[in-house]
Amino acid sequence: MSPSPSSLEHRSHLLLTDPAALAGHSLQAWTQLPRAELDALQLAALQQRFGQLRERIPMLKKLADAQGIDRVERLDDVAPLLFEHTVYKSYPPSLLDKRQFASINKWLGKLVTPEIAEQLAAADVSGCEGLDDWFQRMDEAVPELRMSHTSGTSGTVSFLPQSVSEWRKACAVRKLHIWGMAGADTPDPGLHTVYPYYRRGYLSHVRANDFLIEALLPGEAHFHSAYPGTLSSDMLHLGAKIRAAHAKGTLDRLEISPAMKARKLAFDREQAAMPQHLAGFFEHMADELRGQRVYIGATWNLLHGMAKAGLERGLRDVFAADSYITTTGGAKGVVQPEGWRDDVLRFTGAKLLHETYAMSETPSGSHARCEHGHYHFAHTVIPFLLDPDTGKPLPRSGRQTGRAAFFDLGADTRWGGFITGDEVTVEWDQPCPCGRPSRWVATPVQRYSDQNGGDDKITCAATEASHREAVAYLNTFEG
Repeated sequence: MSPSPSSLEHRSHLLLTDPAALAGHSLQAWTQLPRAELDALQLAALQQRFGQLRERIPMLKKLADAQGIDRVERLDDVAPLLFEHTVYKSYPPSLLDKRQFASINKWLGKLVTPEIAEQLAAADVSGCEGLDDWFQRMDEAVPELRMSHTSGTSGTVSFLPQSVSEWRKACAVRKLHIWGMAGADTPDPGLHTVYPYYRRGYLSHVRANDFLIEALLPGEAHFHSAYPGTLSSDMLHLGAKIRAAHAKGTLDRLEISPAMKARKLAFDREQAAMPQHLAGFFEHMADELRGQRVYIGATWNLLHGMAKAGLERGLRDVFAADSYITTTGGAKGVVQPEGWRDDVLRFTGAKLLHETYAMSETPSGSHARCEHGHYHFAHTVIPFLLDPDTGKPLPRSGRQTGRAAFFDLGADTRWGGFITGDEVTVEWDQPCPCGRPSRWVATPVQRYSDQNGGDDKITCAATEASHREAVAYLNTFEG
């Protein structure tokens, strides 16, 4: 007998597999989900996900075995199993430098379910000259996976093995907000998307474009990017390596392969053509999209760059006032210029700028900032707060300050537990004045590395040895 549609088992299963359906595709129902009900749903969903993945993801099994964790009775039981934020870039850098993508696939295979690992192992990556070739080959060889990567500002990129279903679930929740849905039959067939960057690429926020088009738009013709080509991951990585080498004073020892030098020349030609693309981009917006409702989602610097360039061209109030403009990602150590939000609103003509706190490693969780400046945790992600000195979970009560960590319930072929580099203050008990029942972040998000001169070592005395052994296991390639 299947569980009742109103049962905890059924509703927690929806939270894992079809979160928008949990709220009947209603934005109002989604944002007003009662706190006690959400707590019960998240615990039940976490128990289901742990039961599904505990024995099937080698890295998770290694950690759980070392600490004797076989079941989850409360949320904090998984705290010792949350992956440190360095795990997804813990591969030896030499593998990438020497284009040993078969070894990188073996490394990734320990972070995903057996079916995905088998396809990674079987993929022919022998001819891949760089990241661009490799990502394209992975799309062909592992159709259930859509790998992405982070910006790699430290010189090393994180590889994120995210499933197609994971991307789709995240976009379905985003659609609730963008369409302002009141049920499954409330689409916005006239919506256009403006994106002030590349149409395609493997960087996480560019990677989402295909899934946003699928979820939000009538078709490709309604997606308008500043640059029609593909963002080169090889050039992003090369740029990060050059910056890192320059900072360390080792630029003279940096080796660049002939293939990468050739790609750099092609990339330079693309850059030279960008002013022409940009002029056409603004002309298209001014002539064909003026007054229409659009969705624009980008990092704050891309949004501001577009707004400044548009304002310099004399463009104001280009789109409909109810256009949905959103940004995420934070300042990332850069001082944000005074008035950048006003520039974005003046150029677009939108009444509101929606800001969120999110990260590439937990795509299901985009934590919306309310009118009181508080980030409200997404229902699809379980928040944790860890003591910065011991790594132990802080009480889920009162107002606490510590290291933010999350469990992404949308992750279905990888483990969703992730420890960030962010210090946050969470209000667990008092409701926000905005009226949303969800828990919220009470102060600005800060990076521990900014406070510690660039260093951010995660401390967890009780489990440090287990994590160290697990990472060593992750980087063992024999056999």
